[in-house]
Amino acid sequence: MHYQHRYHAGNFADVFKHVLLCGLLRALSRKDKPWRLLDTHAGSGLYDLADAAAERTGEYRDGIGRLADSAAPPAPVRDYLEQVRGFGGGYPGSPLLGLACAREQDRVTACEKVPAVFEQLRLNAAADPRVQLHQRDGYESHALLPPPEKRGLVLIDPPFERPDEFDAVSAYLKKASARWAGGVYAVWYPVKNRHEADRFRRRLMREHPRSGVDLQLHNGAEAEGQMRACGLCVLNPPYGWAAEMEPALRWLARALAQGPRAEHLVEAWEAAA
Repeated sequence: MHYQHRYHAGNFADVFKHVLLCGLLRALSRKDKPWRLLDTHAGSGLYDLADAAAERTGEYRDGIGRLADSAAPPAPVRDYLEQVRGFGGGYPGSPLLGLACAREQDRVTACEKVPAVFEQLRLNAAADPRVQLHQRDGYESHALLPPPEKRGLVLIDPPFERPDEFDAVSAYLKKASARWAGGVYAVWYPVKNRHEADRFRRRLMREHPRSGVDLQLHNGAEAEGQMRACGLCVLNPPYGWAAEMEPALRWLARALAQGPRAEHLVEAWEAAA
C-alpha cells in the first residue's frame, strides 16, 4: 500500500512546509524573470478535509485547523493562509499552492508515479496552462532539468516509505545539481530520529558544497513512534530568505504546539571555498 497523503493533509508538517514554500516562491518573484517549480512527489494536488480519511486521523485539526482564526500572524503565514483560503474547503498540496503563487509567466512541473493519484492530480491541475504533469517516478525528474526559465525551485518531498529514502534523496540531488547548479533545492524530511536527521543534514553539507539552510519545527508532542518534528533543508536559498522565515517559524512553534517542548531551529551554512 502506497503512502496516502489524504490522511495527513493540512497537518503541522504541511503547514510548516507550505509556509516556507510560499516564502521561497515569493522571494523568486522579486525579479520579473519567470521561474519554474519542479515538484518531484506531487500527490493529488487538492485534499478534502471533510473526507473520511482526514477525519479518521484528525491531524489537520492540530495544523491548518488551528490557524483559521489567527489574529495578526507574521507576513509569510498570512500570505500562506490567503492562498489556502482561495481553495474554499479544500487543502492545496504543493503543486496547486505553487500555481496559486505563480505569476502569468511562471510555470509548475509536477511528477507523480502512482496512477490513481496522478489521475486525481490531472483532474485538479491540468486545466491550468501554466502546469506540466508527468506520470513518472520523481527521482527520475532530474532528466527535466534545467528548465527553460533557468531559475526556480526543485521541491523534493518524498513519502519516506523506503528505508533508504535519505540515500535516494542524496543521489537525486547529485544528479539534479549536476544538470542545474543554479537551482534552489528544498528537501522536506521527517524528524523521527534526531540523530538520523542530523546525519542527513551533515551529509548534504558535505556532498553539496553550496550555501544552505536547515529549518525544523518540533511540535512538542509526547507520543512516541509518531512524527512530531520535520525539517526543510534548502540549498542555494534566496538571499535573506531564512531571516525572513525565522519569525514565522517562531510564531508557528507557539501556534502549533502540542506540548511544552515545542521549538523551531534554523541553521545556515556557507558554500565551501
